[in-house]
Amino acid sequence: MEGRSGIGRLVGSVLLAMAGGAFPDSARAEVPVDLELILAIDSSDSVDGREYALQVGGLAAAFRDPTVHQAIGDGPLGSIAVAVVEWSGRYQQIVQIPWTRLDGAAAAVAFAEQIDRLRRAFDEGVTSISGALDFAAEQFAGNGFVAARRVIDISSDGVQNQGRRIDLAREATLARDVTINALVILNEMPDLEEYFSERVIGGFGAFVIVANDYPDYPEAIRRKLLREIGQTPVSLLDREGGQLAVLPAVGGVAAP
Repeated sequence: MEGRSGIGRLVGSVLLAMAGGAFPDSARAEVPVDLELILAIDSSDSVDGREYALQVGGLAAAFRDPTVHQAIGDGPLGSIAVAVVEWSGRYQQIVQIPWTRLDGAAAAVAFAEQIDRLRRAFDEGVTSISGALDFAAEQFAGNGFVAARRVIDISSDGVQNQGRRIDLAREATLARDVTINALVILNEMPDLEEYFSERVIGGFGAFVIVANDYPDYPEAIRRKLLREIGQTPVSLLDREGGQLAVLPAVGGVAAP
């Protein structure tokens, strides 16, 4: 159902745009893309300076990767919208890079350069996954884009130790038609994949990618981006009933 309601938002926005001056400026301003993606990176106490640098460097490298460029271009609209959020404790969240439309290699490389210039926002803080979800979910409202899928991509190496219950934040996020995916780093908690699978992720095609330690993060985030971008639902017209059907893209983009 998440994909069906998402495609409804996308189709509605396109129709409003085609209608021109009959609708408010706010409706016409929404730009259709294949995916709205928030990359939420962890900067809690468990993440030291070297580990933070590996997260940032790995994320930048992923957006320089030609296979990621191809995945973006292969979508029905050939573009995605991405924002980067940094998070730690209950009241420690910040938008590091605002919503940016990526429609090819040049835009993706320019986005990577922005990531390279990031400076850590929080030098210390505990871990509030619910706070990160609540904050990230709010960023979709009025962002100027509309897509078949909205995704929060949360990276973390620990469990929640501050903030409201995760299940409440998760349910509120899913109610906004937002999928939650995760990349977990198992450097200190070998059972973290199970924790995120059971308590955090949810929505259309939700999944967890595992990095055994921070040096594995760059390849893990590249594979994760390829999977997320390749999962964008495909809208098809049912030949028999003439109804709009929503199907997940079969296979998506295979991660080499």
